[in-house]
Amino acid sequence: MIKTMTAFTSEVDDSAAAAAEILEQIDIKSLYKNSLGILTCYTDFIDSEVVRAICAALPFDVIGMTTRGTATPAAAGEIALGLLTLTSNDVDFIVGAADLIDRDVDGRVFNAYNEACAKHPGRPAMILTFAPFINDLGGEIIAMSLDKASGGVPLFGSLVNSGRFSGINQSIYNLKASTNRVVFALLYGDLRPSFFVTSFAEEKVQKKRGVITKSKKNVLMEVNNMPVLDYLQSIGIQKRDGAWTVSTFPFVIDYNDGTRPVARSIYLLTKEGYAVCGGDLPENATLSVGSIDYADVIRTTGKTLEQILQKRDADSSCLLMFSCLIRYFALEAYSTAEMDMVRDVLRDFPGGYIFGYSGGEICPVYTEKGNTVNRFHNCTFIACLL
Repeated sequence: MIKTMTAFTSEVDDSAAAAAEILEQIDIKSLYKNSLGILTCYTDFIDSEVVRAICAALPFDVIGMTTRGTATPAAAGEIALGLLTLTSNDVDFIVGAADLIDRDVDGRVFNAYNEACAKHPGRPAMILTFAPFINDLGGEIIAMSLDKASGGVPLFGSLVNSGRFSGINQSIYNLKASTNRVVFALLYGDLRPSFFVTSFAEEKVQKKRGVITKSKKNVLMEVNNMPVLDYLQSIGIQKRDGAWTVSTFPFVIDYNDGTRPVARSIYLLTKEGYAVCGGDLPENATLSVGSIDYADVIRTTGKTLEQILQKRDADSSCLLMFSCLIRYFALEAYSTAEMDMVRDVLRDFPGGYIFGYSGGEICPVYTEKGNTVNRFHNCTFIACLL
């Protein structure tokens, strides 16, 4: 059993006042034996040392990330800080971190994971993680390094962001915020997590499909043996005002392995005309092009929230949710609409929850037999119900 408590503040300038406000919303005396904090905040809360003051005042580990928007049952905002506290007598939380200061991602993550595992017998039930946003590295490399290290333990989390695809994107581990650190928590115990993934409505994905014929990890070079930009033009996608507006046409990738397709955002175009994407694009996978707008964000998120409410039972006490930054951009002038919908639909949710915007989503998908396979996503709303 996990009990949850949530806290929220928009006090970004006065660290002492913000810490006091958060502590007023958490009943420290009612904590069980084991506790973990999940924190999301706008980057200014780190600059003003609010995050540091809050973490220093709490008697448990805190992991989290910077984000463009945060929602909790109490409130929501773009320049805000939210804290979800998980506390339990029969679920253990072991926290670890790896600094990705070179390209040996697998080695550093493997060592950090094994160091954390050595503190607890058995196999974790799941992993929560917040990973750095490094354009030329790709989020899938980091996520899959944890997948490999753990042997496929269900993995849920997010790439950090600051409200744009460049800038100070930081992960949080207690008193330290970092631009190159992956942080994670191993959850041990009798947990039965349910995972939810949604990206585009079916009608928002082009029927034309191509085959990836040349790629290198998260860099797409050719589709149907054509340079990627030539392929896009061949299916009717053109430049706007003489430039490629790459964020407006995310890819949908089918691995052809029985799992549902995943979305991939284009982060940038290289001088060679290659598309650098948020996750891997393996050769021989099938590629189609999607689109997303305000109505699609509201419709898909709302539908998934209703599925969550149908799935929950008497033991459901915790809900973690992340939505891609591309979905936030699609809301345009109505930038808080998705967060407002979350709070409205979940107003009777019996436990605590936290919602944040993501630079890349990490969530398992289900096979036809009901098993989980860890995947990295873009342009996607993900949720984990505990």
